[in-house]
Amino acid sequence: MIKRLFASLLLLLLIYLAYHFKSLSYGLKQAKGQAEVLWNAVPVQELMEKSSIADSVKEKFRFISSVREYAQTTLGLSESKNYTTYYDQKGEPILWVVTASPEFKIKAYQWSFPLAGNFAYKGFFNYDLAKEEAEKLKQQGFDTEIDEVSAWSTLGWFKDPILSSMLNKSEGRLSELIIHELTHATIFLKNENKLNENLATFIGREGAKRFLKDRFGKDSKVLASYLASLDRKKWFKSLSSQAKNSLDSLYSNFPENATLEEKRHLKYMLLEEYKQNLLRSKYYSQKAGQESKLQGFNPNNAFFSGISTYHESQDSLSSVLESNYNGNLKAFIESLKQL
Repeated sequence: MIKRLFASLLLLLLIYLAYHFKSLSYGLKQAKGQAEVLWNAVPVQELMEKSSIADSVKEKFRFISSVREYAQTTLGLSESKNYTTYYDQKGEPILWVVTASPEFKIKAYQWSFPLAGNFAYKGFFNYDLAKEEAEKLKQQGFDTEIDEVSAWSTLGWFKDPILSSMLNKSEGRLSELIIHELTHATIFLKNENKLNENLATFIGREGAKRFLKDRFGKDSKVLASYLASLDRKKWFKSLSSQAKNSLDSLYSNFPENATLEEKRHLKYMLLEEYKQNLLRSKYYSQKAGQESKLQGFNPNNAFFSGISTYHESQDSLSSVLESNYNGNLKAFIESLKQL
């Protein structure tokens, strides 16, 4: 009886492993990349005691430490040892994510992973593997995009390190990034990718505004510079939203007898119009070489679905924060933690 039970369980395990072979293979490759980062990360405290480390780098470490403390004590994000170690990328990117969407529909492609759930992106520590994944989806008729990642969260499972590329960011962008990732380690709803990312984006920006104001003052240049960057992003978001709506309308109302090439041409014309609107907008005002910047910018449905994943609910979340919590970000976060 016991032997038959053991044999049955072993058979079920083998079936499960065979069915999820691709996911397990991918998971092992990601685990290897993550392990390499964690293994080679050095405690910040150890680096702070070395005379060979530049004072400017040490100052960034102190700044990140103050952001962590503020996020945990003032904002109420979960305590952790995240960003107490440092990983030197040697000037090279180390992680890329692939996103995808149907050619004539703005809807994020979903990758499903055992236990972890569904995600609207897939990360790779190897660029060639990311390119291979994107190419495979292209052949299936999807728009794809590959983006370099400057930070990621292991959702509290491991000690997320400071990456050397983070040290090049401004005070505002760096504080937003740290709070964004600490939000992921505090609040995570399975299969709610869009909500998770929108929450992290919202709390990251609101938290950064409060942190910069408390640390540098409400009339400081640091805060003013960060707020100005957010205003520029509002223009980008507005124009992108208009373009997305135009594309949605086009895809729903293609001429009945339109050929594939005609559909692609109509799509191309709208995307070019979007780029020109960006060029003429305040988003690129006081920016040198605007046209050259746009030459390498090739938005597609994957690009717009990505914007939706991270930014679609920002106005709604702002309204909830003000109306339900009277602007109290910590109370807002505490209520989310109960989920």
